[in-house]
Amino acid sequence: MEFYSRMKIHAVLLAMIFACSGCVSMSRTPPADGKVEQIIPEKKDADAVSEIAPPQLQNIKGEELEEYIQKKGVIFAKTEFSGLLSTRYVKFLFTDKEDPEHKFQLHIGEITGQQTVPWEVKAVRPGYFFVELPAGRYTITSVTIPVGSTTASEDMNVDLEVLADTICYVGTLKMVGTKERIKLGGVPVIKPGFEYTLDVIDEREEGAAAFKQNYPTYPHGVSIKLMKVNALSDKSGEDTLGG
Repeated sequence: MEFYSRMKIHAVLLAMIFACSGCVSMSRTPPADGKVEQIIPEKKDADAVSEIAPPQLQNIKGEELEEYIQKKGVIFAKTEFSGLLSTRYVKFLFTDKEDPEHKFQLHIGEITGQQTVPWEVKAVRPGYFFVELPAGRYTITSVTIPVGSTTASEDMNVDLEVLADTICYVGTLKMVGTKERIKLGGVPVIKPGFEYTLDVIDEREEGAAAFKQNYPTYPHGVSIKLMKVNALSDKSGEDTLGG
């Protein structure tokens, strides 16, 4: 299975070789001691890995490197889109739960035109992907797809956590676009919309196999903390017409 990630993600994967975490069994029941469960255990010879910084991080020295990897983490996930969401691209807006002004956009699929949004954009291909983020708790607050020459956006409410100093599998985000609709109200007054279903699926065995196939020498474990789908609150002042 093909992975798509930027050089920045590869740098983080290499940088995390310096971190040491406990080995946890691959059981489906969360450990009683409160440790984060892992889908891939740490290799026993992890401590023997060279401590030479990867080329992409040569400008970060000593304690700065340790601080850098402790404040960031990598989420490992998969997307499956069908129905109306089986389109050129899908965009998700992530919002930091502790600092709502901190946002970033995850762009999955084809890149078209110039990105003119006020936040950072991270681009990946559909399927399995990695995204590097500062450690913390985030909510996916909206999903956007292309509709003709414009776009349609709908609210989402999916929580996830980025764990510091680790790669964390957060599950498969499966979305089906079920119905077109027209939204009335707001700006502009008439705008396209769509209905969808959403599930987070635990495919840890497939994910672990894909990870090990692409990164067979990675010495540390991969944790698991699945995304959580929350109910959406009804929006007032907006009417809809079914398609």
